[in-house]
Amino acid sequence: MKFLRPRNSYARRAPNIYMRDTWGQPYGLAHTRRFDRRQFFIWAMALFGALDLVLALVLAWAYFFPARPAPLVAKRPTRAPTLVAVRHTATAETAPTNAPTDASAATRVRRTRTSAPEPTRAPTQAPEPTQPVMPVAEKNVSPARTLAYELPPTLQLGRVQIKVPPEPMNCTPANQFPDVVTESVKLCAGQEYRAFTVRGEDIGIFGDPSSVIRAQGRGYAIVAEGARIFIRDVLIRATTDADDAAILLCLYPDCKGKPGGVAYGGGILVRASDTTIMDSDIAGGVSGIAAERVRGLKLLNNRLDNATGWGSYNFAVESAVFAGNSLSHANRSCTTPDGGYLPTGCESAGWLCIACQDNIIARNTCASSGDCYYMNGEGNLTSNNNRFHQNDCRAAPHNCYEVTFAHGNEFVENSAGADPNTGAACKYPFWVGGSRVIFSRNTWSCEIGVDQAIADATASTHVPTQIENR
Repeated sequence: MKFLRPRNSYARRAPNIYMRDTWGQPYGLAHTRRFDRRQFFIWAMALFGALDLVLALVLAWAYFFPARPAPLVAKRPTRAPTLVAVRHTATAETAPTNAPTDASAATRVRRTRTSAPEPTRAPTQAPEPTQPVMPVAEKNVSPARTLAYELPPTLQLGRVQIKVPPEPMNCTPANQFPDVVTESVKLCAGQEYRAFTVRGEDIGIFGDPSSVIRAQGRGYAIVAEGARIFIRDVLIRATTDADDAAILLCLYPDCKGKPGGVAYGGGILVRASDTTIMDSDIAGGVSGIAAERVRGLKLLNNRLDNATGWGSYNFAVESAVFAGNSLSHANRSCTTPDGGYLPTGCESAGWLCIACQDNIIARNTCASSGDCYYMNGEGNLTSNNNRFHQNDCRAAPHNCYEVTFAHGNEFVENSAGADPNTGAACKYPFWVGGSRVIFSRNTWSCEIGVDQAIADATASTHVPTQIENR
């Protein structure tokens, strides 16, 4: 590069790239920089961007912190002074001698009338729109309450807490009773009610021992749907469909295309979680109380005798409590599909549970039912981790306690024996083929002894049978 070259202008001017303030100028000229359109555009965009940002912040503030509207103040209209002309009749005898002249009187009246009215305080809040105020009708119900139900101390669970919805003080007559009940109702004494459905949550049905609810055939007197239904003191009488009277019952929802289980009808069908049924008397029909695919069911102190199939039928019921119930005389004879005849049993039981988990069965009594307590685990529909405490079985013609193909079920302080009223004996105290069970302090006294019952149950299947005595 030649540093000492003459600084002469050329026809084709070259920019001096070494001097910043001469960029874009002819070679050798040191003039200040002219207007730069690129820099102007950049600054303009920056200015508009800042303006947009400010507007965005303002809109955001207005959105999240809207201005509170000023309270509407109902101004009381200022009363204009009303001039009331009072006619005075004066006579020479009545007019005082020192009465003011007409001009002075007019002046005094004018001064009184033109004096400013007293200021009125405006209300601090605008009145509500003029709507007719309707009185609030208070429901004639008792307050909600909680009951505590005592369980056997062997369970080490304390008391079961039961929430009772508010009970109506007035009953609903049978001729005014709805087909679908959506709020708590009370039955009237001495009346007969047709079947109905309870649908919703936190609904109470409060019965009366002298009123009865009827069910026919494959229907149910009460169908409970929703959650937290409470039913107490109901008396139900159901009938069995003639086609179902002498058949071998199907334990499952479907048996080769034919419905079974809850399809046979009876007293109450429960399809509502956390339902409580207590202190009720239910008879007739295939099932006294049938429950299907629910949790938290509580059957307490009910009389479920004289069902033609099952006093308590349960399919896929979990975390339930069955305590203090009577489950007697659930028995039937039948003709089997192959033409045979069975004088008793026919898949009938006082209490039946299939695919049931984590339930408590305590202090129930059962006499003369086909099986008293029956958990069938065939078809991989096992019932596990259920606790039988202090139950009693009398005169079961088949098995007092039957639990097959299951594990984790415990039997503590239960009894099996003859009916003290009739002298009829029970056949097997228990049948636990293919199961692993826990026994503790039970009393077995049936026609077939404990050792033979274990041997027969073990030989009935290739699935191992295990009994742990504690």
